[in-house]
Amino acid sequence: MSSVIGMNGTSEAPQLALDLSVARFAIYYAPPAGSCWWNEGSRWLARDAITGRSLNAPQVPGLSRALHDLTQDPRRYGLHATLKAPMRLAPQAHLGDLSGIAAAVAARHAPFDLTVHTDVVDTDNGKRPGFVALRPRAGAVAAKAVDALAADCVQAFDALRAPPTDAELAKRHAQPLTSRQRELLAQWGYPYVFDEFRFHITLSDRVDANDAAAITDWWQPRVQALGPMRVDSLALFVQPSPGAPFLLHERFALGEAA
Repeated sequence: MSSVIGMNGTSEAPQLALDLSVARFAIYYAPPAGSCWWNEGSRWLARDAITGRSLNAPQVPGLSRALHDLTQDPRRYGLHATLKAPMRLAPQAHLGDLSGIAAAVAARHAPFDLTVHTDVVDTDNGKRPGFVALRPRAGAVAAKAVDALAADCVQAFDALRAPPTDAELAKRHAQPLTSRQRELLAQWGYPYVFDEFRFHITLSDRVDANDAAAITDWWQPRVQALGPMRVDSLALFVQPSPGAPFLLHERFALGEAA
């Protein structure tokens, strides 16, 4: 019999019953709730991943289609950067185990500010168009801190991860992965970890060069105005059922912010 529990969240978050046999959990970076970065990014994706509410996306000049049509994948995941990729829990694992490890990892890292810029990211080795994302600015000192935080998350949570299904592995192997990425996929269930990790907050689906340029042009002045991102917590997100939108379940303050 599957274990069903109530989901605790903020006072505005929806209360869900979670079936741990199908729910997926992820450790993300998400800008602080209510911050200008969170509000602007959530409006861009037309969805607030804390409340689950739909928002009105901005009008962006020069796009081939409405922005809402070009942000379908990132909208489902919510505004975030992946630190530990979505996973189902192993049969012996419990939600409390996730929270305990998250608190321990968070306590090991001090908060920091991360300067970002817009970039077109390619994770398919040139086989498909890229997607627009927010990435650490070249030479940013805090980039090492975020890499260390991600590496800690990958290792610390792995004991709770259920192995990927055959279908999940087949989907991954259908992508144009390098031999190193396939090695990481086999060991960690995700190909973009450690030396293959690239911190990014996804802003679009895969888009052509013209749409990427229009998105970049819209974001560049806003990135300057918003300034550095404050990285002061880990965010535990949950996908209650296959295909459902992810929601922020709980935050864990980094060491000096606790």
